Amino acid sequence: MTRPVDIILPPVEPGQVPYWRLVLRGCSQLCFQTNELTGLFFLAAVLVASPIAAAYMLAAAIIAPGARMLLGDRGETLETGLPGLNPSLIAISLPAFYQTGWTNLEMWGVLVFCVICAVLLVKLFLAILPFPILVLPFLIVFWLLAAAAPHTEILQPVTFATGSAEQFRPWVAVLFSLGQALFSPTILSGLLFIVGVLLSNWRHAVIAVMGAVIGTVVSYYYRDVDPVSVNLGLYGFNGVLAAVAAYVTCGAKLRLAVLGAILATILIPAVADFGVQSLSAPFVFTTWLLLFLGWVEINWFDVNETIETTNDRDAASKSTTPSHEGN
Repeated sequence: MTRPVDIILPPVEPGQVPYWRLVLRGCSQLCFQTNELTGLFFLAAVLVASPIAAAYMLAAAIIAPGARMLLGDRGETLETGLPGLNPSLIAISLPAFYQTGWTNLEMWGVLVFCVICAVLLVKLFLAILPFPILVLPFLIVFWLLAAAAPHTEILQPVTFATGSAEQFRPWVAVLFSLGQALFSPTILSGLLFIVGVLLSNWRHAVIAVMGAVIGTVVSYYYRDVDPVSVNLGLYGFNGVLAAVAAYVTCGAKLRLAVLGAILATILIPAVADFGVQSLSAPFVFTTWLLLFLGWVEINWFDVNETIETTNDRDAASKSTTPSHEGN
């Protein structure tokens, strides 16, 4: 089946992808896609929630491929769009948590600094870690930024309005969960997000919606969870990311995507207990756990391999043991 992006945009040879397409592919990697149309829809999803966040995201997506080129990366590494993942994520998180503005030059400087740090951390972790780093560089940069915020006048936290008593609204929570994957908590952002994923891979879109539903239901199951937070998608978005990440990295298994969404939602308060904002950490830890369990299964619990090894040993034993037939 031909994807819409392949109909709209001309095909390009490997190594010949225009820079602007690398930028859009970097935006699309916020849900593990490599698709220019998806990147446009993700930008639109952020734009309707916060124009300044969309500008930050675009700036980060522009800087990231060039920075990786300066570090020596070429070819497939850039063409997947993955260099834009962590820089774009740190970019859209800044307006979500700190006071920003078009004329706030200091925060633009913070943006550039954070993007460069994210690029360098990605390069470092790729060299030393034997497993997918996902958004670990983003988490480290953001947590360090949050630790520095009380000691500087540049980083002024956003004051979140205290929500009044509210009833649980599941469909609103699901759509907000989809939008929160881009730190854009609006219904329209959620719709644009899922359309963007759908244009890239319909299976991933189904998985994303499933993750949002699971995250919402699991969070509501724990009755002490604030309904306002659930309705805003603050619990369900980790379910979205964990489900898609598990499906992409763990062999396209639906059952693992479901398990990932459940575990990621459960881990949200556990991460917060360490005194840091949970952000996307639950989905990262969940994906690593599923990958580790897969490694354990292959190396320690592969029943078929064990049976074959036992049969080989039995056959070898029989071939070396004298026959007693006829005695």
